Amino acid sequence: MKVAMIGGTGDMGYGLALRLLRAGHEIFLGSRRLERAKDAEAEAKYLVPEGKIIGMDNAAAVAAGELAVIAVPASGHRETLLELREGLREKAVLDITIPLAFKPLRYAPPAEGSNALETAAILGEGCRVAAGLHTVSAALLRDLERPLDVDALLVGNDAGTKEQVIELLAGTGIRGYDAGSLMFSPVVESLTPMLIGMNKRYGSNHIGIRLTGF
Repeated sequence: MKVAMIGGTGDMGYGLALRLLRAGHEIFLGSRRLERAKDAEAEAKYLVPEGKIIGMDNAAAVAAGELAVIAVPASGHRETLLELREGLREKAVLDITIPLAFKPLRYAPPAEGSNALETAAILGEGCRVAAGLHTVSAALLRDLERPLDVDALLVGNDAGTKEQVIELLAGTGIRGYDAGSLMFSPVVESLTPMLIGMNKRYGSNHIGIRLTGF
């Protein structure tokens, strides 16, 4: 699959890009700054020599991809979506961002109730938005020597998009599960600050979740 990674030079976006590269997908790594995207492209080609990746500005990445992954910092989430709205409206979109505040660390969603709901509101009627990976460690994604043996909860407003994302993640070792509609995005997004706190308490960088009972 051709995947546009918007904000692909950040920890989470870059880590996911590496894992998708190893699974055989073509990555269009987007950034606000083209030079940063090109630097990340060069590093990724060193780490995954067989991978197909091109560093681009965000708008060019959106145009090139079949699926767009939103992996920008929460502070730039709304602005980025507004800038890329026209290109994203016709795409399947996976939003993996988390609106966090600090001192104390907490979930701090926008007025819409979650970043994913904000994305859907900006893209408008007919958009295809899924949200997930909020319980998957960025440090784990970037550590290619460690196998991925984690579960991810996927929510969304389009069943086909969720199925597409679950299939995409399966090649990386991440087991994705349909956790319902986009109305549950505040639940899955808000798990991240809890897991960050648990990582600190237990001296880890890799705590995630696994589901049982299937």
